[in-house]
Amino acid sequence: MLLISPLLGACQEPTFSAQLVAYNHSDTPIYFFTVNGTLGPNAMAQGGGGKFSCCVSLPEKWRPGMRAKITWEYDRMNETAPQLPPQSIEIEIPKYKKAGNFHVHFYENHKAKVVISSCGAEHPLYPMDPESLSPWKANRTKSDYFKYENRNRDENVC
Repeated sequence: MLLISPLLGACQEPTFSAQLVAYNHSDTPIYFFTVNGTLGPNAMAQGGGGKFSCCVSLPEKWRPGMRAKITWEYDRMNETAPQLPPQSIEIEIPKYKKAGNFHVHFYENHKAKVVISSCGAEHPLYPMDPESLSPWKANRTKSDYFKYENRNRDENVC
């Protein structure tokens, strides 16, 4: 049995630890959220992106069908506001090319999207369409980024 144990460990898929970060696109604060049971930071209404929490484990190589369970609770705007019920969804993890942080974007009507990226939402190569990213936006254009920051034109930075 002792001889088999190292062989079994060699068959395990390589993983990386992804820090959790939240972006709240809604008008209601997020009191807390979890990804597969790991606690993430809170996010003010129309805020987020500045706090990180450790960590969820993801395979180094993305594969189709990967999913994550995201739960969250809203904070009340004031003591007289009604408490919204806790939310829980299972969401598909979009394709990623390299290790990064686990970004959760919260929207109105209890919707969420996920991005795995080593870049923040303000990076011009952040892998999300501008409409879904609003009110965050890139701090420069992609062409400026390639011209001044990344002379190799590496499209896989994020």
